[in-house]
Amino acid sequence: MSSKTDPEGIYFRRGGRDMNNQSTTGVSISTPDTHDVTAVTAAVVDVWADVLEVEPSTIDAGTSDFFELGGYSLLALQAIGRVLAAHGVDPDEAIELEGVLLNQLFETPTAAAQAACLVEHLTR
Repeated sequence: MSSKTDPEGIYFRRGGRDMNNQSTTGVSISTPDTHDVTAVTAAVVDVWADVLEVEPSTIDAGTSDFFELGGYSLLALQAIGRVLAAHGVDPDEAIELEGVLLNQLFETPTAAAQAACLVEHLTR
């Protein structure tokens, strides 16, 4: 299994994202409107599917549990980083948001909850 690192030193596995945030699986993750919870939720589902190596159709945004889908803390951080990068979040702001989103994920591990939390914090 090949691996690369991005400019921040995060490792990506074959089937993930390359160093230019391009999908190596052909999965396209577009940058959604940061104020549209539905669009952000869809982006979170796409990132989760890519990170967890599952089909997006297997993830129900409102009920699928990140950890029951095979996720763990390091994958959670990778997914959060990808979502923040997709939204163009400033690296300094991303550090604070990563903690907020990680705490939210442990409390309510659904894509819808992640999206709602992100939209809430980006629109402040």
